[in-house]
Amino acid sequence: MKILNFGSCNVDFVYSLDHIVRVGETESTKCMEIFAGGKGLNQSIAVARAGGEVYHAGCIGTDGVFLKDLLEQSGVDVSYLQTVDAKNGHAIIQVSAKGENSIFLYPGSNSMITKDQIDAVLSRFDAGDILLLQNEISNVEYLIQRAHSQQMLTVFNPSPINETVSMIDFEMLSYLILNEVEAQEISSCETTEEALTYFRTHYPGLRIMLTLGEQGCVYADAERELWQSAYRVKAVDTTAAGDTFTGYFVSGIAQGADCMETLKLASAAAAIAVSRKGAAPSIPTREEVLSRLAGLPSGNSKNCKTEQLRHEIEQYLEQHLRQANLQSLAEQLGYSAVYTGALVKQLTGVSFSKLLQAKRCRAAADMLLQTDLPIAEIIHAVGYENESFFRDLFSEKYGKTPIQYRKKR
Repeated sequence: MKILNFGSCNVDFVYSLDHIVRVGETESTKCMEIFAGGKGLNQSIAVARAGGEVYHAGCIGTDGVFLKDLLEQSGVDVSYLQTVDAKNGHAIIQVSAKGENSIFLYPGSNSMITKDQIDAVLSRFDAGDILLLQNEISNVEYLIQRAHSQQMLTVFNPSPINETVSMIDFEMLSYLILNEVEAQEISSCETTEEALTYFRTHYPGLRIMLTLGEQGCVYADAERELWQSAYRVKAVDTTAAGDTFTGYFVSGIAQGADCMETLKLASAAAAIAVSRKGAAPSIPTREEVLSRLAGLPSGNSKNCKTEQLRHEIEQYLEQHLRQANLQSLAEQLGYSAVYTGALVKQLTGVSFSKLLQAKRCRAAADMLLQTDLPIAEIIHAVGYENESFFRDLFSEKYGKTPIQYRKKR
């Protein structure tokens, strides 16, 4: 199984500031550094340093030759990397004293990938090989279609989110790797569990890898959900955290590694990366990750347990939406009804009754858009006998009556 990463190569201009610049504000930088970067390049290096064999395809400008050299030095095959007569893509990155970052991109050479180039490169790969993609290059939609037609496994990291993502047929994807913000953007859901339910419902064959920052990560497919807590480190620069995780995860897929072990290794690698400056230079090797793994404090195990409880509550509501009640949930969790009510309020910020109302409204909204069932039948299907009460509840939440909401489709 070969890994082809058709991705971006950027020059990163990193400015260190006390805080991220706000609108209308001018801030002096403490220093400016230049690094190799781009989500594509970072992820290829992460795959290679995780022990995977990876080919990198794409375009660099005449000022980006050092990017090709770095890829080669990191063990990446650059046979399909072309040089074009243009300015290389680059990023302007602000990094705050807290390790937070703000980024904007100039596409440059990354926007010059053509369909002819794609056809030529993909002709060298076979069914079952992995295509790794981000959203920083041109013709992403065409790449996904071509890979799907020749039965490659496509792993898509939809970053940065823009109009291109809305044109992607997610049924052509094998894996989707994204963070909380991206999940909310794509699914229009407010919580992790709602987003996972959205993807399971609309794309049952899609495997989801959702990173949750300090809360860890969750892998979900049609049969299981696996939660991994984050490792606690002092953040210096979070720029390459997601790319490091993605590279290690894809390497694990290609090597057929145990999924839970892959999540642990990828999380540890990402933690090490955020403790260092730069993008590509911060990505650790597999040997370093293994040597440091035992000593990395997993300071978020409590948070992971919290997420697991939240998941159990959400799953209960999903499976028993019509008959759901606090006593039944309490029996499933093994707590008293009083404690369960307090727990729901603590974990979700609302009472059980308010949470149940929100879930029923959401389910009704989906049915209004996706089916032609009579509204009265939908109201009964989500658990309400009093139609007037539900109509008022729905209008309060969505600002439209059910019939007005249905007209959106």
